[in-house]
Amino acid sequence: MKERLLGFVFLGALVVVAVNFAADKIHAWFFPDTLWFQFYWYIPFLAVPVAFLLCLAWSLGFFRPKGPRWADGALLLVMALLVYLTLGAGFSCWRYCF
Repeated sequence: MKERLLGFVFLGALVVVAVNFAADKIHAWFFPDTLWFQFYWYIPFLAVPVAFLLCLAWSLGFFRPKGPRWADGALLLVMALLVYLTLGAGFSCWRYCF
């Protein structure tokens, strides 16, 4: 389980950075003049990365009924840290803050 947790840290960091990069590019290309991303910033920057990380964790074997609970708890802490560290200060301040 330790190897899977280390693999999740590496792959999870890549997934969260890729999702944040994609959300920023989608905003810049398709919705540069709307305030939707500013009002609902938590969807592309919190909900979507957490959903992708949960799917990755499930595919790596976490949250199974007979799995170790300490690994699931450690995984949840790692997920929270990954999402927190990739959530930048400019998540809702592209150009409409001031």
